[in-house]
Amino acid sequence: MKSNTIFLTVITILFLSTLWLSYSNSREIDALRQENAALMLKIDSVQRICCNQSQNEIATSDAETQSPATAFLDLLIKLGEEGINAVTNGMDNQKVAVSSKYSLEDRYVSYKVEKPDFLGDQAGKVVLNIWVDYSGDVKSAKLKSATGITNEDVIEACKKAALKTQFNYDSDRGYNTKQAGTITYIFSEK
Repeated sequence: MKSNTIFLTVITILFLSTLWLSYSNSREIDALRQENAALMLKIDSVQRICCNQSQNEIATSDAETQSPATAFLDLLIKLGEEGINAVTNGMDNQKVAVSSKYSLEDRYVSYKVEKPDFLGDQAGKVVLNIWVDYSGDVKSAKLKSATGITNEDVIEACKKAALKTQFNYDSDRGYNTKQAGTITYIFSEK
């Protein structure tokens, strides 16, 4: 009897440790995603510079006081900060917030239901039919209904977000079978 109690205690500790690690990892993943978005903005800025400015424009900016490499790095930093400010200002000006829910029998979302990148300015609801394979990947997302949302860009952003959502692995499903379900995005005014 005592060995069963010890065994259950060890199992409980392992379970709680796993939950704690999952939670802390999810917070770190969120932080990395935000850093990744900021880096992508900087890369886009660099690409714009390379495509739109000639080498002469870069070399002549502060060429007397700084080396070309330093001037170029200063320009990259400035453009990156402008890009980050543009993104954060755009988020503050949004008039709607989005929440989501899903319905998929005997399955759960591995991390979270991905949110659409574009929210628009209309309140309403978008319901998508989804098909999920055995490994948890959303293989297809099609519009079932849209109430109050007429902007096609918002609907397309919802479809893309649904395709990025990951569900748990289901070993009972066959390799080629897909399970039907829904993801609902609710847009409400802030």
